[in-house]
Amino acid sequence: MDFQHEIQKMHFKTSILLFIFIYFSSGCTHVPDQLKNAERLMDTHPDSALYILQHMHTAKLINSSSDRALYGLLLFQALDISNKPLQPDSVINLSVSYYQSTNDNPRLAKSYLYKAKIYKRAQRLEEAINLYLKALDLLKNSKDYEPLGKIYSDMGDICALQFDYKESLTKYAKAQEYFILAGDKVNAAYKIIDMGRIYRFLKEYNKSQRYYKLALSQTSDSLLQGEAYQEVGINYYYAHQYDSAMCFLKQSIHFPYKGTNFAIRCYLLADLFFDRAQYDSAFHYATQVLKYPTTFYNQRDVYRILANTEYSRGNLKQMAVYISKYQDYTDSVRKIESQTKLKAIEKINNTTQEANITKRNMVLIVSVLIIILLMSTLLVVYLYKRNKLKIKQLNTFKSQLNSKQEFLSQGIQNKIEDIKALKAEERKNASIDERIKLDKELYNNALHLDNWDDFSREMNHTFNNIVVNLITKYPTITQKEIIWCCLHLLDIPHADRMLLLDASSDSLYKLKQRFAHKLNLKSTKELDLFLTNLIEIKE
Repeated sequence: MDFQHEIQKMHFKTSILLFIFIYFSSGCTHVPDQLKNAERLMDTHPDSALYILQHMHTAKLINSSSDRALYGLLLFQALDISNKPLQPDSVINLSVSYYQSTNDNPRLAKSYLYKAKIYKRAQRLEEAINLYLKALDLLKNSKDYEPLGKIYSDMGDICALQFDYKESLTKYAKAQEYFILAGDKVNAAYKIIDMGRIYRFLKEYNKSQRYYKLALSQTSDSLLQGEAYQEVGINYYYAHQYDSAMCFLKQSIHFPYKGTNFAIRCYLLADLFFDRAQYDSAFHYATQVLKYPTTFYNQRDVYRILANTEYSRGNLKQMAVYISKYQDYTDSVRKIESQTKLKAIEKINNTTQEANITKRNMVLIVSVLIIILLMSTLLVVYLYKRNKLKIKQLNTFKSQLNSKQEFLSQGIQNKIEDIKALKAEERKNASIDERIKLDKELYNNALHLDNWDDFSREMNHTFNNIVVNLITKYPTITQKEIIWCCLHLLDIPHADRMLLLDASSDSLYKLKQRFAHKLNLKSTKELDLFLTNLIEIKE
């Protein structure tokens, strides 16, 4: 430990000397030389590179488009490595425009990457995906592995947000491969953590734990260790091992962090303390979350904790304020989840590439067929028709996608309708048994009917803790009756309810009668009013 401490001290002194040298030399160095210095220092001393770029006399760049473009690209690269906000976006836009005009594919790809990151952080996922795919097209067969690793890493994040866990694992594995090729052991280890997180989403907790241990064995980086402890704690939390979760999350608080990690740690601790009825501690950690960079998901859940905490304290006025905030962020989350999935945009991109390739081939063939007129005419007609068909298919697909997006709303009902629309063609060609299977899969994907914990959590969020209230107030109610209740509130068609509950029309009516009886209602006609009152937020 002493030896390692001495090495760290020497590294710190070296950085200070380098920083002082840069400070005094940057004022008397020409702008192009400063850009070269920043580019040279980027991999080894990104903080120093960022200092140079932020203290440059950018007014001197006005006469050189190439210097302005390189300045923007290097600035965003340094900001990204230093985990700082990527702004202003006008700077990277200039880089994109310049490199588009000069066909500098490697730098244009990196410019697309950082512009995509802006959209990703703003939760404008469709725009981000399109730029990532453009960057990948430009980096085909490239040996510049670091940006490839970053692109696949970010695409893995987006797939995880869209619940496409299989695709997310594929993207993270590719990112790890590229980081290893780039010699970046730390970022490669981060991808192992990300894969472990996906297995946690899939409830494979033991497998997830193995990935976290593997990541810790790869590097001693303190940021990574903090994130690994954080993820181990979260893994224990979802595995219902709350004491272990508390232990690791408390340890993670003392490690440095990047991005939204500190907010995530505080949110989980707040939830754990609330479950233990330690409301002051829960309130403290929940309010900490709002002081640090976080996501709509964490903000939504934090306001849930704050509302429940104030309810436990009897402060109903403040609880109403937090419930209003919770609903606002719930709406924001639904908007994010309604965006087009990455795989659909990839399909559009691939189809567009095919159409573009066909166009280029057609132009080449036309120029050749000027010499051999008869054969060229036949070939051009053939290629023109094929190309026209491809473009028509592409436009049809885009039109369908846009029309679906126009009808997307913030509720679960529209989410189900969107999935039905996407499955319509497959369902049309399916047999009766396959249609039943498809319908069940549709509702499982939308409502998590095959996972009681996820279904309960979603319904509690949507209908004001309806599952918790029913189980608490009426302990004799069955899961099947609760599911019927939620399907009824979601206005699911009667035929679909029969399918999902494996019931005939008569048995479904008897279920309603038993349910009404357990609720001490005179008849099933009173169910609608009862459920409306149950999910209504009281002042």
